[in-house]
Amino acid sequence: MGESGKAPDKAADKAADKTLSQLEQAIRSALASATPDQVLRAVVAALPPSDTTTRSHPAEIDPERFHGRVQKVSVSMPEELTLAIRERTGPGGFSRFVAEAADKRLRGELFNEYLDELDRTYGPVPPELMEQARREWPDLGE
Repeated sequence: MGESGKAPDKAADKAADKTLSQLEQAIRSALASATPDQVLRAVVAALPPSDTTTRSHPAEIDPERFHGRVQKVSVSMPEELTLAIRERTGPGGFSRFVAEAADKRLRGELFNEYLDELDRTYGPVPPELMEQARREWPDLGE
């Protein structure tokens, strides 16, 4: 029994665990496609030291957003780039490589738009807070 005298709600715990797992996956994906400066700006801006009553709502992140049906498209690329990708991917991996690169680029642009929204809402992150974040997370730039 919990402190309130009620039995723990296993369904609620399971739902919370699933939500945390999805959030962790979304954060890992965002961090993998972001520059260290973007990460620092997001962390510092998302945790403002003063007024926390007017936070903007973070964008919904759906990790399954671009999975499922595929559409064949034609893309023009420099020949050297095409050859280099084919050498790395082998047969059948070219489309996946290009799709992952496009997904990473799109996520980076969406992340930058969110950072811009945070800047508009709270103002730019003060340089001293950025420097403090760099000191506290020195490995982030590696």
